[in-house]
Amino acid sequence: MVIASTNPPNLASDTTTRCTPDEYRAMEETAEERHEYCNGEIIAMPGGSPAHSRIAVDTTTFLNVALRDTNFQTYNGDLRIWIPSFNHGTYPDVMVIDGEPEFNGSRTDEILNPLLIVEVLSL
Repeated sequence: MVIASTNPPNLASDTTTRCTPDEYRAMEETAEERHEYCNGEIIAMPGGSPAHSRIAVDTTTFLNVALRDTNFQTYNGDLRIWIPSFNHGTYPDVMVIDGEPEFNGSRTDEILNPLLIVEVLSL
């Protein structure tokens, strides 16, 4: 299976393939790196940097403290958000839900009800 490159478009190494959500999920269960699913395309997610990791941890910690004793729950990037209307799955750096997580069918790795999504952009 060929995975979309994170290189700029029009470079020779930029390749994509189309697959079903179930094919993507099966691949993701054993993959050594994470991938985003975008309406049939699988896109390799770039690795993190120390600065990126620190910002994500600090944000998660801040939200956990700020939302303590509320109905809100904070999650890190281990869980995927699935957006059915866009046929899209991705791993945000941090997400917050209100109440209990709403999972995608019997999957316990895909959340359907994020209230807040935090994506850290850093070099």
